[in-house]
Amino acid sequence: MEKESLLTMLARHLFGRKYYANIVVSAGSFDYGISNYIFRSKEEAYRHKEALEKNRSFDYVETISFRSRNQDYKDYQHK
Repeated sequence: MEKESLLTMLARHLFGRKYYANIVVSAGSFDYGISNYIFRSKEEAYRHKEALEKNRSFDYVETISFRSRNQDYKDYQHK
């Protein structure tokens, strides 16, 4: 487990943990939305982006980041 600095711990407590999600559009329409997965790192979101590029049902638009203090995400792992 990585050690966190006091400043990082304080920022996470005040502003929440940073998460990433990919925005997608249904192929052939203007129906934009967030994909079904929320990621804890940019690397995970990037791997999902690469998988989306092989998918013909959805087109990748962009990766967004957001902060949340919600603890429901803490044990989530995309497989």
